[in-house]
Amino acid sequence: MYVAEGVVEIWLTSEDTGAYGIDLGTNIVELLRAMAAVMPDGVMLRVGMTNPPYILEHLEGMADLLKHPNIYSFLHVPVQSCADHVLDDMKRKYSLSDFRSVVDYLTQNVPKWVCLFASSFHLLT
Repeated sequence: MYVAEGVVEIWLTSEDTGAYGIDLGTNIVELLRAMAAVMPDGVMLRVGMTNPPYILEHLEGMADLLKHPNIYSFLHVPVQSCADHVLDDMKRKYSLSDFRSVVDYLTQNVPKWVCLFASSFHLLT
């Protein structure tokens, strides 16, 4: 119906898309697999932001989905600081190492995925 009206893109977004399903006994990978199974040709899905702790256990599934022809190879994974003590002070539930694990895994397993960094990210190298 909507495709006939010209819809070519769906944006799935929330405050933290990666946390989807925690309260429902499911997860973001299951949702995206179900959506990908019914996506018509020519319609693209863009997945919104996820914080590292909510995606770490789903990296393999997310990497597979980010290679799906109807899903953009894009995932917004923020890092609010390059220092663990600052992340702790901010009450974040992840470390710099967790963030690096996400970036490293996706870099190794998803060709041409979009990875952008704040100017202070050079501190990691």
